[in-house]
Amino acid sequence: MIGIYRIITIVNLAYLQNSELPNLNICNVVVIGMGYVGLPLALEIAKNNYCLLTSKEIKREVIGFDINNSRIEELKKGIDLNNIFTKDVFDNLKNISFTNNKALIRNIDVYIVAVPTPINDKNEPDLTCLKLACQIVGDSLKGRSNERCNPVIIFESTVYPGVTEEICIPIIEEISCLKHNSEDFNNSFYCGYSPERINPGDKEHTINTIVKVTSGCNSIVSKWVNNFYGSFISAGTFEAASIMVAEAAKIIENTQRDINIALINEFAIIFKKLNLRTKDVLDAADTKWNFHKYMPGLVGGHCIGVDPYYLTFKSREIGYETKLISAGRKINDSMHLYLLDQIISHKKNRKYNFKKEEVLLLGLSYKSNCGDIRNSQLVNLAHNIKINNMEITIVDPKVNKENIFMNKGLTCFASIPKDKKYTIIIFALNHKEFEFLDNNELLKISYNNTLIFDLTNNLIGENVIYL
Repeated sequence: MIGIYRIITIVNLAYLQNSELPNLNICNVVVIGMGYVGLPLALEIAKNNYCLLTSKEIKREVIGFDINNSRIEELKKGIDLNNIFTKDVFDNLKNISFTNNKALIRNIDVYIVAVPTPINDKNEPDLTCLKLACQIVGDSLKGRSNERCNPVIIFESTVYPGVTEEICIPIIEEISCLKHNSEDFNNSFYCGYSPERINPGDKEHTINTIVKVTSGCNSIVSKWVNNFYGSFISAGTFEAASIMVAEAAKIIENTQRDINIALINEFAIIFKKLNLRTKDVLDAADTKWNFHKYMPGLVGGHCIGVDPYYLTFKSREIGYETKLISAGRKINDSMHLYLLDQIISHKKNRKYNFKKEEVLLLGLSYKSNCGDIRNSQLVNLAHNIKINNMEITIVDPKVNKENIFMNKGLTCFASIPKDKKYTIIIFALNHKEFEFLDNNELLKISYNNTLIFDLTNNLIGENVIYL
């Protein structure tokens, strides 16, 4: 079967190389958006000098584009303030450049859009960045010479089914004066969709180790997009049936996880009232072969806490009100308030109340070993602790301290301040830098009746309170 697949792939490659599509081995690529998704993708494309499908040499020039000038200047110096890549990674790549100059991304063969798609304060899709990216692409295509090929635009941003074809393509058509998927090869461009699956902070499941779902506007373009990613993604690819199928697949991946965590969070609330430790119950249940073990926690980040809202929005648009998905979101969005209630409740029931509560929050990002604070429930928790007139010291060695202060109004330290004790300690994340913090170490910064809330389930002790 492998041999047959490889023969078919090569035939497809040969056919596509003779079409109006870009040459897979010799093309220039621009990745629009240099964040947690776009930068790893751009670097991965740039570092591959031979095709995994044909073993032929690849000559690709890659441009990383972002409208944020300070971000571009950092990357030009080999500095990644997201702390994912070190300077030597940049120094070893000679075929990649970074710019915010729109004039430098004209006459490009392949455009890949990897910009944020957040939600607004009404929990509805905010497509502002995506629409702007489409405008930039459309302007770059205006007046282009199609002597070499027609351009392919691939979207990686997470969207609800239909966005690529109903919103993105019309914007590009209007601005570029070109037609999408037209029979007039001198006046056309093509689109594909390949959802990002990057897991920030995860050193094991990197872009190259995750199967890439691909799609295109027609069968030929779909094969081209699939082969493009297959040429450098060693984990392989999966060609989806259509662009909308690929869009929907990404949405349900995180929605499924969101609902599973919400279920466990509800279990945790019940078990708390029964004086049971949730981890003990889950450990027992996990002895059955078909039990899926999730842990309770605060759900944040740019994906799990966002993607379900994209699906519920589209669902309402077509006349169906989601029930289970919406209920899961309600539970997970409220868990930081549940934790706050637990803190206040235990504080009131404590035998001795301190005149001034000093809270130590260990972790601020949305998950362990990651500096990403997007939609972090711990940020919300920190603000609510301050509102309730408690002093708070935040420690997180992973996050950008200046960004935290400027955008969230919170002061954050890289390490625990010395010579200080706390009345409440919240062990929120399993950062590597926190590995030394066992019960004995926490005692050094605690009073006899300090409340210790362990969201990681790593600590043991009578004074430890679990989620």
